[in-house]
Amino acid sequence: MSGVMKAKRIDGKTPGGKRTKLSDVIPLDTPYIVQIFPVYACNFRCNYCIHSVSVEKRGFISEKVFMDFEIYKKCIDDLCKFPRKIKMLRFAGTGEPLLHKEIAKMIKYAVDKDIADSIEIVTNGSLLTKELADKLIEANLSKLRISIQGINSIKYKQTIGLEFDFDKFIDNLTYFYNKKNNTKVYIKIIDCALEINEQKQFFDIFGDICDEIAIEHLLPAVSQIDYSVVSKGETKLTQNGLILKNYEVCPQPFYLMQVNPEGNIVPCCAMETAAVLGNCKEESMYNIWNGEKYKIFRKNQLTKQKNNYSVCKKCKQYVYAMFPEDVLDNDSEKVLEKLI
Repeated sequence: MSGVMKAKRIDGKTPGGKRTKLSDVIPLDTPYIVQIFPVYACNFRCNYCIHSVSVEKRGFISEKVFMDFEIYKKCIDDLCKFPRKIKMLRFAGTGEPLLHKEIAKMIKYAVDKDIADSIEIVTNGSLLTKELADKLIEANLSKLRISIQGINSIKYKQTIGLEFDFDKFIDNLTYFYNKKNNTKVYIKIIDCALEINEQKQFFDIFGDICDEIAIEHLLPAVSQIDYSVVSKGETKLTQNGLILKNYEVCPQPFYLMQVNPEGNIVPCCAMETAAVLGNCKEESMYNIWNGEKYKIFRKNQLTKQKNNYSVCKKCKQYVYAMFPEDVLDNDSEKVLEKLI
């Protein structure tokens, strides 16, 4: 690569764009984000992820590996019943979305229903063949968000614990970028996967095959992992590079709902399931969002009673993913009044 790279650096910014001060708009009649968790499995074993932890040492995550398309279809149909479109439908969760054989069909169904401003996939990108790239582009995917694990095959093996064909990976990413039409490509890497002297190589390799690019900071999301070993020291910054603060109120249940593979609705994107607040097979997404279980969960967050939930008690993920607009601690009483 020569000269200025094509990609825009967005370090410290959310890929979703400008955020709204959450305390001003709660309660939301429509969630901002619905996260589809389509696959509880991954082809990588990254040293910072729960997939590097043996199954018997994990807490409850999901009863199924793959989401049935009929469950997914019902969720998307339910989203049509909300007063407005959601801001983002995101395919992510505790697994690799591209493992799902019907992922492109899922994207197309949501696009055709026009239920979201943006439809995005968060992926390691390793399964992105040229054939799948064509299907995702044809389905009108809004954004492909790719997490990079190193700048060559050796670096990848150190992080994922497996052999990796880096050249083939770059070839497939380049193919997608060159064919992508309206789909945006966002590429990011966490700082512990890069040495200081490797940053230029990272931008040289990826800066001309994506629209946005960033170096993020390690998010210590799994209590079973010693992140001081992974990061070679204490993590003192948020994922987006802000000074870490000890917030008590998790903002995620106020703007997000996640659909697990078996249809369970959970209030956050923690690596383990914090609470099951309903199942989309049994009732509508609209009723769950406005239901008593969600209300109780939100109130427990605002009244500093999150220790009622074993996953919340140990979770720090939301603290490391916090943006200033999401902070509710100083407004918890005001927000609580609006929820009663």
